[in-house]
This record gives sequence, structure tokens and C-alpha cells, in this order.
Amino acid sequence: MTDADTLRAVAELAKGGKGSPELAPLLERSGCFYLLSRLGKTGKLQRETVFNALCAKERYRACAPVLEKMEEASIPYAVIKGAVLSQAAYGSVSFRHSSDLDLLVSRSRADALKSILLENGFVQGRVTDAGILPYSRREIIFQAGLSHQTAPFVKHTGNPLCPYVNVDVNLDLFWGESRRKADMDFVLSETEEAEVCGVRIRKLPPEMEFVSLCLHHYKDMNSLYLLMRDGLRLDEFCDLYFYLKRVRPDVPGLLSAAERLGAGAYLYYCLFYTGRIFEDPLLEPYLDAFRSPEGEAVLERYGLAEDEYARWEMPFPERLLSGRLPEYLGSLLGEEKRQKVLLNREMME
Repeated sequence: MTDADTLRAVAELAKGGKGSPELAPLLERSGCFYLLSRLGKTGKLQRETVFNALCAKERYRACAPVLEKMEEASIPYAVIKGAVLSQAAYGSVSFRHSSDLDLLVSRSRADALKSILLENGFVQGRVTDAGILPYSRREIIFQAGLSHQTAPFVKHTGNPLCPYVNVDVNLDLFWGESRRKADMDFVLSETEEAEVCGVRIRKLPPEMEFVSLCLHHYKDMNSLYLLMRDGLRLDEFCDLYFYLKRVRPDVPGLLSAAERLGAGAYLYYCLFYTGRIFEDPLLEPYLDAFRSPEGEAVLERYGLAEDEYARWEMPFPERLLSGRLPEYLGSLLGEEKRQKVLLNREMME
């Protein structure tokens, strides 16, 4: 199939059509398990969905005492991405692969949360063949200074299927390179109670949750480091589309939240390219609300900081489907940008 044929087949399948068996390799490769389930069960789908559910349950079991302590200490927080997103967008924690549990807190509460995590057996470190290796002070400072997250926390579970639980502490909705910072008191002012894997949690309300999702995915879709590592991922556009399709966040409320945070252009980017793939009238009210000169300006560029910005020469369908994006970008990067990518790889992986 041509790229255009492939995108039409993906859109047809997403809207409830039969779809084409030729999509299976792409959907498997992209981790689009919900769409893959609509083509019929495969061995890989069954293995992945069962594994995703087991690991999500183990993560929430291990983190339940941490969440309880946060409630007792009156620390405003929300669980974002991962299983809570999978449950919202796809109706099950099984359909989205995740390697960690993401907590969103304000910077003013980061030290209190760190103490709770350490008291509950977590180590700020990475998993190696020899076990958990604590991060060096340099690595902790690097991630705190140049990222919107702290260095991750890890705990050994004793479960051979999910031997380690990783917790990412997110301190902002915007990425580290951004000059804009989110008002976290506003972001966390109206969290909702929910249940995931039998554990009571706090999550963002739908409008703020979709803003958070768009900002996270925009970052992934424009980070030189992540594009060089993973390319452009179809599963992220599936997250956006099926969240809108299943949750239907209120358009005026979504626009108000995005404008308050200065995030409108980034939401337009995510909505525009999600529309390019799925071509669903459902998206039209959202696109109409967010269309702006600032939004149009970000559509054909990549990079997360002014010194990184460059214009795409490769068409969007090819960027998404060819698998050549990391190689393509590698041929374009100058030495300074290449060194920045290598430094991120050294410090973040």
C-alpha cells in the first residue's frame, strides 16, 4: 500500500470499519494494540495486553502506599499518562504499553514527595544488569536543570514478570527547553478521584488531562533526541484520537485551560496531525477553536528550542510511516546538535 492508502486504512479501522490485514505489522511495530485488536487476535496482541495489565497492576500496588501518604500530607498531585491514560482513551489498562508510573506535582512539593518515595523503598536510580544503580549527583542535577522531570525513582518488586517499578516525577507540563512554565497550582487545582487497578488515585479533569496529553506528545514529536531514537509514533496519534472519541472534553473548557497555560498552538499541532490521519468530523470543532497564526506556524517545524528549530522537508506521511526518520535527521544534524543528542542519551537512558 502507498502511504496514502495506509492512512486511509488506519482511519477506516479506527472508525469501526473492517480494516486491512496488511496493517497488522505497522500496528504491532507501533504499539497500537487497540487498533490491532480490531483486526482480530494475534499471539503478540494477547501477550502484550496481558503483560501490560499485569505490569500496570504491579506498579499501582507498589505505589499505593506512596499515594496514600501524599493524600495524608495534603500534597496536590495527579497521575498522568500510562495506565490512567489507557483506561481513559481505550477503556482498559491493557491497550497501552508503559514502563513507569508518572506523578505530576509542583516544584514546591518535590522534596516532600521524594522523602515519601525513599521512605517506601524507592531509590533514585536506574536499573542495570547488577540491579539498581543510584544516579550520581551530576545526573540528578542534569535532569532537574534541563528537564521537566526529576531523575526517576525505582523499586524492586520481587515479581519476576515486573521486577522493577519506575516512578517519574513530573514538575511541569512544558518540556525543559521551554521558556514557558505551567502554573502548577492552577493545573492541580481541580483533580478528580478515580480508580486504576483497584487503587484510588487523583487524576486531572478531562480538559486539563487532554492539555497535558497534547503537551507531552508535542514534546515527543519534536524532540531531536526522541525523534532520533524512536521516530514519529503512530500510537501517540491514536492516544489523542481515541481520547477525544471516548472522553469528549468540553471545547470551551479545553480552550480556556489551554489559553490560561499558553498552550493553544501546541494543541492545534496535535489536533491538526491527528486530523490528517483519522479524518473524522469529530475533530472539526476542536480544530476550529484552536486554529491560529501561532498554531499554523508550528506545523512544519521541529525542535523544542529556538536554536533547534528547523523546517520539515520530508512530507508528514513519510515521516510517520517510512521508518527512515532517525536516519534522515541524523544526516541533517550539525555537530553541535549531534552532541546535544548524545548528551541526552548519556544522561537520560
